Amino acid sequence: MRFPLVHDSHDPLYRQIERYLRDSILSGELEPDTRLPAGRRLAQELGVSRITVENAYAELQADGLVITRPGSGYYVNQILPSMFVTASGDATTVNEPLWQRELPECALFGGHEFENGNGIISFEAGSGDVSNFPVTEFRKIMQDVIRRDGTAAFEYGEYNGYAPLRSAIAHILTSRGIKARPENVLITSGSQQAIALCTQLLLKPGDTVLTENPTYSGALYLFRAYGLRVVGVPVDSEGMQTEKLESVLQQYHP
Repeated sequence: MRFPLVHDSHDPLYRQIERYLRDSILSGELEPDTRLPAGRRLAQELGVSRITVENAYAELQADGLVITRPGSGYYVNQILPSMFVTASGDATTVNEPLWQRELPECALFGGHEFENGNGIISFEAGSGDVSNFPVTEFRKIMQDVIRRDGTAAFEYGEYNGYAPLRSAIAHILTSRGIKARPENVLITSGSQQAIALCTQLLLKPGDTVLTENPTYSGALYLFRAYGLRVVGVPVDSEGMQTEKLESVLQQYHP
């Protein structure tokens, strides 16, 4: 394996090697499960140190593009991380560094960029109109709780949620034909934590998940951070286009 390196460039040699191999993987020139040259041999062919090649391989491994097999060497990953795969299943080059790709967009951009009076309404945040929040009533409830419980109100609660709330939810579910007891109910801090728990319990890196497209962006960020392949199914005014679901299931086997 030979390719040109610019030794007097400001771009480090290991970065040049990493970029060439990355492009070869994403273009399909290096097919999945292809064994990469041993570090010592590639270093000799390119006229660089072995550590330079190892650094390039380490970058590719950190991004999930290659894997190591003990005693065998480096191989192109059979399943590319979802950040490199489009909904059609094709690989795509991503130029942002890994840390930036893994951060939610809300951490990279201001959450209120649309609140400038220009008439654009953003649905990204998923938050309600704070002007409708019952501040007066909430203040009174907080005062009542602190008066009743004192400093205990600021301690950690039960790990599975406030018991009276779990009992109330179980009662509602039972009234709707779902047999549930308070110990069957888990209170989370929100939908994001609930999705994260389900992801940890039911999925593993490399699995495929189907979502509506478009869908809740927080779930997409989480799925990609866990190394899942995300495939979107188009929606219309009635929701997910189920007539397209069967072909997607046959293609991706989620």
